[in-house]
Amino acid sequence: MSSPPGSPKKNRMRSLLANSFRRPRSQSHSHSSSVPNEGARLGSAQSGTPSAINPAVSQSSAGPNIPSTSEPDSAKLGRARGKAALAGFRTSLEVLRDNAGVFPPLSSAAGILLSCIEGIETAGRNQQEYENLWIELTRSAEFLSQRMQGAGSLPVSNSFLNISKSIEQQAQEIETKLAKKTGGRVRKTIIEEEEILGQYRRVESLFRQLQTDASMSIWSIVNSQLVETRLQGLESVKEATYDSGLSNEVGRRTCTQGTRIRVLEDLGDWINDPMSAPIYWMNGMAGTGKTTIACTFCEQMEGRKLLAASFFCTRNFPDCRRVNRIIPTIAYQLARYSLPFKTALCHVLDQDPDIAKKTLSKQFDKLLKEPLAGMEGVLPQNLIVVIDALDECENGTEVERILDTLFRYATGVPLKFLVTSRPEPEIYPRIMQHNDESRVVVHLHEIEKSLVQTDIKLFLEEELSLIALTLPQLEQLIERSGALFIYAATLVRYIQSGEKRANLHKRLKSVLELAPDASKRHAHLDALYKEVLKSAFDEEEAEEDEQEDIREVLRTVLVAREPISVETIVSLTGIDDPQRVVSALQPLRSVIHQSEQTKLVSILHASFPDFMFSNDRSGSYFFDQLEYNQRLASRCFSAMETQLRFNICHLDSSFLEDNELEDLEARIKAHISSTLVYTCRHWGGHLDLAPKSEHLLKDLADFFSNRFLFWMEVLNLRQEMNVGSETLVKAKDWLTASPAEPQS
Repeated sequence: MSSPPGSPKKNRMRSLLANSFRRPRSQSHSHSSSVPNEGARLGSAQSGTPSAINPAVSQSSAGPNIPSTSEPDSAKLGRARGKAALAGFRTSLEVLRDNAGVFPPLSSAAGILLSCIEGIETAGRNQQEYENLWIELTRSAEFLSQRMQGAGSLPVSNSFLNISKSIEQQAQEIETKLAKKTGGRVRKTIIEEEEILGQYRRVESLFRQLQTDASMSIWSIVNSQLVETRLQGLESVKEATYDSGLSNEVGRRTCTQGTRIRVLEDLGDWINDPMSAPIYWMNGMAGTGKTTIACTFCEQMEGRKLLAASFFCTRNFPDCRRVNRIIPTIAYQLARYSLPFKTALCHVLDQDPDIAKKTLSKQFDKLLKEPLAGMEGVLPQNLIVVIDALDECENGTEVERILDTLFRYATGVPLKFLVTSRPEPEIYPRIMQHNDESRVVVHLHEIEKSLVQTDIKLFLEEELSLIALTLPQLEQLIERSGALFIYAATLVRYIQSGEKRANLHKRLKSVLELAPDASKRHAHLDALYKEVLKSAFDEEEAEEDEQEDIREVLRTVLVAREPISVETIVSLTGIDDPQRVVSALQPLRSVIHQSEQTKLVSILHASFPDFMFSNDRSGSYFFDQLEYNQRLASRCFSAMETQLRFNICHLDSSFLEDNELEDLEARIKAHISSTLVYTCRHWGGHLDLAPKSEHLLKDLADFFSNRFLFWMEVLNLRQEMNVGSETLVKAKDWLTASPAEPQS
């Protein structure tokens, strides 16, 4: 167990680590000098001194004291000293190359630099600077070599790998410049010599960044338990990352190979330009492919070790639609990316463990701005944070506030932010009021139609390869899609859901024969959704009771607060046979997604609820979601009445802490059903959206009188007590609203 903050033990360690990089001018610069203490810069990072963290400021000294002598002797001594420094650098590189085998980019960079040494002449106008560079590089290389000896001695972050790749790239550029030789000697102009020297300076700066990152690892190891406790207190949303398990449950995917190239290239140009605006807003109407592009960009940036964090908002999961979880989640992921940031962040959390519960402005200031202060030389310049589908968050006022916070602080942190959303009223004016220096704006629905339709053509050809589409048929489908990828995606799912080959052509024919009202904005998409529902409720193939099952299942999934299991659908619909639910889902596969891994069911795309909850757009398929929330709230109370009980997991003793029970997770899984999990989490959400009624008032009173403590026990076992407090607030708001409607 590590010492608590402020303890004498920790202060001694901090002092030792902070002093490790102090280099008096009289200190010898022999390459065999002792390696700097592993915790260098830690103390200053925790004490909030930004300049001590930044390795971009060289601390090199002038070299050993040499008695004054005549000019010829001085020149000789200078050359000798330069050769000694270079020899020391060569030796340290050989050791680093051999020890860095588990880090290919760093090992490769060391090997390339070794091959370049013979081509450098340290004599002349830059002799002293080269000498200082060799000494500093030797120190860093020796330090890193020592830290890499022994398995597991150096926890590697993405920032460490990113810096290693940057060193390799610089080494390759140096090698290319030195390859231009004549007669075995380098022919260099003064400009070329300055360029090479500049690249060696960058290599030295990058080596010191690696040294800082590695130094933080010892603090992370020693204080691992405290660090994890602090980070868990952020309550980051693990499901919000672009590649989380939830991404499979909601059917998230990357772009088809060869599509959206122009958009992705523009994003790449923005991230690579150090002078570009810190915020990039990619907006577009529903179905234009925003999330798919954002997901693809995240994958590309992660491959380059430049993805600091991602938060993909979605209506399908409660915590992923809460604005106040975005900044803590970004901070948590950034701490996983960078050890120096983790160190600085934990110092902030030492001072204020509850900062993640405070206002968005305070969250950004304390969780991002303060720990990032002075880290411009530690983190890559083009580090990216992606916030997708901001319009799917549930509180429009909070959305406005986080945008205001981003624009207030973004220019002061070494991060770039990609934000995607629809151009909603609470978002569009908030962003457009700022000038071009602070944001880049791209409207996906205004991209040249021919470019978008070329991408849609590639997508349709790949996905419908089993059907021999004629050129006129393909062109008609492309024209119907317009700029909406969701039209093409829904079309593909609808056609492919035909169980027989003959059905594929039948469904294709029915789509091609659609005659939408061209005067309406969503005409083609609405016509497609109506065709999907018409096919699902086909009176010739489905009996009346089967149609009712489809209707109940569809409405339940639409109103559900998160992806739900078939078992939960059974309970919430009142359908008594799970197989009936499975059968009802089959004709809805074009608009409803069921994860292959978890079997959880959710809406495929946000444009479908928009269609269904609009009477003008969906017509006879419309239903009142407020009334249906009333029904689901009542069914939640019924399910809890049936399943909640005292000591639900049959624990043997109430005197043991939960973490002392080895089989607790197995007991929870065995005794708390997915239905009970859902109803305990979301009865308040459905109640909050339901019209008040005497029946629900009785259900609520009965719940508080007879099952309230059992409900708290379930939340406590699942470590979700925060859900309980939010639920009670919603219940209070519902109770204090308008009076109950009389029972009919």
